[in-house]
Parts: sequence; C-alpha cells; structure tokens
Amino acid sequence: MMTRVPPTRVIQVANGVRTRLQSLVQRMVPPEIGLLELTSGFMATQAIYAAARLRIADVLAGGPRSATDIAAEVGSDPDATYRLLRACATYGVFVEDSEGRFGLTLLASALRSGVSNSMLPVVLMLGDPRYQGPWGRLADTVETGTPGAELLFGKPLWEYLDDDPEFAASFNNAMTRLSALDWPTVQAAYDFTGFSTIVDIGGGHGELLALILDAAPAAKGVLFELPGMVDQAEEHLRQAGVGERCRVEGGSFFEAVPSDGDLYVMRRVIHDFDDEQAVAILSNLCRQLSNDQTLLLLESVISPGNAPHFAKLLDLDMMVFVGGRERTARQFDALLDRAGFRLTRIIPTISTISLIEAVPGRQP
Repeated sequence: MMTRVPPTRVIQVANGVRTRLQSLVQRMVPPEIGLLELTSGFMATQAIYAAARLRIADVLAGGPRSATDIAAEVGSDPDATYRLLRACATYGVFVEDSEGRFGLTLLASALRSGVSNSMLPVVLMLGDPRYQGPWGRLADTVETGTPGAELLFGKPLWEYLDDDPEFAASFNNAMTRLSALDWPTVQAAYDFTGFSTIVDIGGGHGELLALILDAAPAAKGVLFELPGMVDQAEEHLRQAGVGERCRVEGGSFFEAVPSDGDLYVMRRVIHDFDDEQAVAILSNLCRQLSNDQTLLLLESVISPGNAPHFAKLLDLDMMVFVGGRERTARQFDALLDRAGFRLTRIIPTISTISLIEAVPGRQP
C-alpha cells in the first residue's frame, strides 16, 4: 500500500512556511553557528545509517526496549548503542522514554524493512562509505571537472559497480525504492491509460513500469535495460504481478531501442549524462520514433532563484558521481530541440520530480 499523499495545496503551504522559517532562523543565528550546523550534517547521516545497518527499527517493531536489550539482539556494544540512539532521537529518529527505553517515531518507522514506506534501502546507500567517498572529492571535481567517483575508484562509476556487486545491489535497491517513492505524485499528474504499449528505457528492476501497468490495466509494457539486468527485472515484474503483460529486452540506448511503443518513459536517465551524451541518446531515440509516439522524461527541474530546491543538490550528486547534471526548464527545451524533439509541456509535481513530455519534431 502506498503512503497517502496530502493535497497539493497543503504541501505547497507547508513548504512555503518551512522556507520562511528557515530564512528567519538563518537571519537570527550567528553566521559561525549557522555554518557549524550546516557542515555537521554528515554526523546525522552516519548516525541514522548506523541504526539502519544494525536494523534497530525492526527490533523495536514490537515496542520500546532498552539499549541493553537492543544491543543483545543486534550484537552491538550496549553503551555505544545507547549513545547512538540518544543522538538519533535529537533528530526525531527514535524517542527515549522516562524509563530509558527507546521506541519508534514516524521517522524511525520508515527505517523498518518490509513496510510500505520503508526508506531502508535508500538510507543504506546514502550512508555507505562507497557513496560518501566520492562526495569527499567534490572540491577535486570542481577543480578538475572529473567526477569524484572516478577520482576515488580509478574508473567510472558504472565500471566500478560491475566490480562491486554488493554495492551495485545496494544502489539498484535504492533506485527501485525511489521509483516507488516518486510514483504517487507521478500518477496524480499524468494519465497513462491512453497508451497501449509503454516502454520504460533504463528502468532498472522494473518498479516504475509495474506501477504504471497497474494504473493502466489495458496497456502492455516493455522494459529496456542493460543485458545484465534482464533476469532480475523479469523476476521483479513477475513478483509484481505484471510479468504476463510485459517483456524485458536487453541492449544499449546508445544503439537501438524497442520500436513498438506509443509511450517511451525515461526516469532519471538523462540526468546521468552531460549535454553531448544526452543529445546522442535522445537523437538516437528520436530517429526511431514516429510523430504519433510520445516521450516522457521524469526528471528534476531546477527552479530559478535562491530558494531551497533539492534539484540543486542532486545536480552536485550527478556531477560528483557520473559527470551528469540536473537542468532548468529552458535547458531541457534546448536539449530536446537539439535532439529533434518538440517539448509539449512540463508538468511539475509536489515532489522533486517533474514530467517532461515531448514528441518527435524536426529530425536532428
């Protein structure tokens, strides 16, 4: 069951209030204290990651327990466990009661495994030293233009993932969860029922395609991924109950893609690439599509001005890992035009993702 999404207006008002409060706090707090708080954020990440790795939220599913009891179950040091949970509680992740026992909060509940709103796979990726390491090379990336991951691992990220199946599995599990996290707002913003064959290009395990097919029961699906992902995707789609309505094809979108779709979906694919590579991918796709076929990009769109926007941080994430980037609406328009597409509309959502719809226009 998906987490219920509050009404759009409620979220817009809440975000506006939060932005104004953050601005007020920044004006009231001395700048040296403000910078200290900002640059200490990594401590919270690692504390929550440690609790996630130890699966402490699962241990507390039955109710509050002492740090000693928790430590005995997860195999950790009791004193260190207490200190970890005490720190997490200051961020609203776990809560300590008057008897010194720790229990779940709403945030901590999302660290449980196997629940509908679980963020466990995402937290396990974000806190992993192999994810944190490239961020530690951000200054080097800014100086050289070379992704931090490549500087750290000695090879591009995708090649490193081929050599580290454990981290590759963690990465793919996180991407699968993030696809589901985006879905409620995507479904509310776009009607997929008018399409007969939906092709998901670079769709990982097939989580997004399974959700789309569930929302469009008359449609068939095609998942197009790298050959090494085919078996995992087929199994995931079978478990999702849509295996009989779709097929999985392996290949490279730099070469050829399935030609029988009327809607082509790419979720957070184009942001992995710089402009020249992105144009090459989109141009290749455009040459294979006719005017009655539609392209739908699911990407973050950077908003103008200085207001906080997650896409501005995600842009740095792309830069430090793969040399990709997030883009503004104007940059997407120019990118699609260079590739031969005509931008028809950009549909913002209440989440960090927007839907960018285009159709083949002039041939590149």
